[in-house]
Amino acid sequence: MTKPDSAPLIVVIQNAPDVPLNLVGKWLAESGFDLRTIHAYARQPLPSDLDSLQGWVGDTEILAIIALGGSIGALDDEESPWLVVERALLKDAIDNQLPVLGLCLGAQLLAASKGGEIGRAPRPEIGLHQITISDTTDPIFGKLSNEEPLPTIQWHQDIVATLPPSATTIASSALCRNQIFRIGELQYGLQFHPEADQTIVGMWEKKGDEAYQRSEKRIGIANEVAGQMTRLEAIWKPAIKRWGELVLARVSTPPRPPSPHQ
Repeated sequence: MTKPDSAPLIVVIQNAPDVPLNLVGKWLAESGFDLRTIHAYARQPLPSDLDSLQGWVGDTEILAIIALGGSIGALDDEESPWLVVERALLKDAIDNQLPVLGLCLGAQLLAASKGGEIGRAPRPEIGLHQITISDTTDPIFGKLSNEEPLPTIQWHQDIVATLPPSATTIASSALCRNQIFRIGELQYGLQFHPEADQTIVGMWEKKGDEAYQRSEKRIGIANEVAGQMTRLEAIWKPAIKRWGELVLARVSTPPRPPSPHQ
């Protein structure tokens, strides 16, 4: 268990140098979390199972994992060989009911780790796009249906085309059915970027990755994001902090046993 004098710990897997935890890290730090990042893109060793990850951390119990985004594909193992290990680690986290938050690429890795299928969207989603909530009973995102339409920062061309058998769609966009999905009790994939802001988007715009080049949106995205940051934070900060609150609640309340089909 977590030592009484230690902050609750979340391990973060960063998959690209220009996709940091940023705002999500700030919000969770405000809630008292210690966030330790493994820079997988820089070939920092990444354990393939929870026991090994706990050994890397030390005495403080890991309460959750966050897997971040990047312009690589979730199955680009030859180009990015750590992805095989990351998917194995995420699968072990799911199987052991550890809370996980996957963002963009991280959401795709989360789905793929349990047999979900990754595909290509009809068109890339770049910049600001709206999503709608379909599962209003979800304990974290369900009530956001009262705030619709929900703006999000998108930067992807790949999608989770088919969810794992145990997963549930929470929210969708016009081009991507699985914008938010849930696998286990606190295991969520978000295809968008709640962590990003205009500065991060400005870096992506200048970089101009493949998704950006294939999109119809070429200039001014960072400025558009800057104009919506107040609303973006008003929506997604409480949701992310709510996830953190429920992660903390598990310390004193053991998780329910997995259902037989998971």
